[in-house]
Amino acid sequence: MPGRFEDLAIKTIIVATNYLDRNEVAYDKGLLRPAVAGSMAIPGLFRPVIFGDEVLIDGGAVNPLPYDLLLGHADIVVAVDVTFGGRPTTRRTPSPFASMFGAAQIMQGAITAQKLKLRAPDILVRPRVENFAVLDFFRANQILRAAEGSKEELKLMLGERMRARANP
Repeated sequence: MPGRFEDLAIKTIIVATNYLDRNEVAYDKGLLRPAVAGSMAIPGLFRPVIFGDEVLIDGGAVNPLPYDLLLGHADIVVAVDVTFGGRPTTRRTPSPFASMFGAAQIMQGAITAQKLKLRAPDILVRPRVENFAVLDFFRANQILRAAEGSKEELKLMLGERMRARANP
């Protein structure tokens, strides 16, 4: 596994939240592992990551769909929004743990909705993942199967975009 961003074959930007300064931090050079670990340090589940003089938590706390970092750097910006996954299947009071993660998803959805109003990506894909929760890591095969339709939809949308660019 590459140890630095510079060793990656594809330019990559990782978004984390600086807990102390309460702001977004985007990494695209230097050490890869602490940036990735910090970007997915879900509060209440994974310990924050100390990286340099920053204390990092999940980037979703400030930018759950960071397509905006690619605007101006790519011909076509595709955003895959999974912020509305894991909706409750029953109408009952959630446990404290479930309500903590549910509240985080609600906030991420609100942040994403506002961003989309300001400047949407060229293509927005929303896979059918509403039956999966944040912590369903071990259901990856089921999640990928559920998202298959979105993959086909994306291929069609990309084809349309490419044809439109070729024939203005």
